[in-house]
Amino acid sequence: MPDKSIIIIGAGIAGLSTGCYSQMNDYRTQIFELHDKPGGLCTSWKRKGYTIDGCIHWLVGSRPGTGFYRIWEEVGAVQGRRMIDHKEYMRVEGKEGKVFIVYTDINRLEQHMKELAPEDKDITEEFIKALRSCTRFDMPVDKAPELYSPIDRLKMMFKMLPYLGMMKKWGRISIQDFAKRFKNPFLREALSFNLPDFPMIGMLITLAWLHQKTAGYPVGGSLEFARAIEQRYLDLGGEINYKSPVTKILVKNDQAIGVRLANGTEHHADIIISAADGHTTIFNMLNGEYINNKIQGYYDQLPV
Repeated sequence: MPDKSIIIIGAGIAGLSTGCYSQMNDYRTQIFELHDKPGGLCTSWKRKGYTIDGCIHWLVGSRPGTGFYRIWEEVGAVQGRRMIDHKEYMRVEGKEGKVFIVYTDINRLEQHMKELAPEDKDITEEFIKALRSCTRFDMPVDKAPELYSPIDRLKMMFKMLPYLGMMKKWGRISIQDFAKRFKNPFLREALSFNLPDFPMIGMLITLAWLHQKTAGYPVGGSLEFARAIEQRYLDLGGEINYKSPVTKILVKNDQAIGVRLANGTEHHADIIISAADGHTTIFNMLNGEYINNKIQGYYDQLPV
């Protein structure tokens, strides 16, 4: 059994989850977090009686029986939590008062699009056909790809085979480029309103999840969701140090051995895991000393 210590940088969902699974596997862990509460970007706040949610509008894996739900269950995020499955994903209102409603039910969405733009019946049916295909695709989440054995890869290849053509086609076209194919000017504008440069495959998979009612809203909001994982981590014996910003990852012989905090104190462990953002970790905490062309390319060339 492991008898090793781990320092985790950041108490966002990644850091808290890392802490939970490490504690489950008998590691001794502590988290250093610069804020005074958990969640990182997964947060919400109250204003005049309303919850302003800055993160989770829909949660992948909100329905029991799915792979993602099992993971959320293991880290304590969904037990006893009510999920709301909305009938509408969003509404887009045009200049002349027309409204495009992105229904989460595929049949209702198809009917609505054909009512708005009967002249685009063929392309609407092409879109809906792809959407239905995505509802049959079960994204594997049980094991990280880098841990796949040759047999795992073979199984995955056969599982993905029926969807490769569809994913290749829709992964190459942006929402904006797809919208340009519509003759109806309002629908053309409405479709590209949200995330125009996003690949169409992303939209299709999102709408498929919503149709399957496995992307509901967790009542209580993002902060309460994060607090549930925090409590699970603490119940497992983990320790969180709030208001403890890490400024440097200590390295010896190219091996991370500890962290230095903003107050100058140093803490050491057998394993150091940064769940902070990549740029801060690589360029600040590690002083940019472990950059290669591939890593630099991510920050110089990939679109935001």
